[in-house]
Amino acid sequence: MVDLSQKISNSSPDPARLKALLTGPEGQALIRLLQSDGGAGLQAAAEALRRGNVEGVKAAISPLLEGTEAERLTQSLEGKL
Repeated sequence: MVDLSQKISNSSPDPARLKALLTGPEGQALIRLLQSDGGAGLQAAAEALRRGNVEGVKAAISPLLEGTEAERLTQSLEGKL
C-alpha cells in the first residue's frame, strides 16, 4: 500500500487542485473503494483524526486500500499532487 499520509504530511497540496483530483474519475473510484464497507472505515478514520490518532486513521482505512486497483489509483493520484 502507498503511504499517502507521508506524502501529504510533507507537502501542502493546493485545496482547489485536491478537490479537482477527488472529483475526477480516479478520485471518485478511490472514494467508492473507501466506502465499500458502508462507510464504517471512513467514520472510524474521522473519529481517530478528531482525537489526533494518526495510527488509528491508518488502521481504519488501510484494509480498504488493499489490492491492485487501490494501489493503481493512489499512485496515479499521488503523481498528480
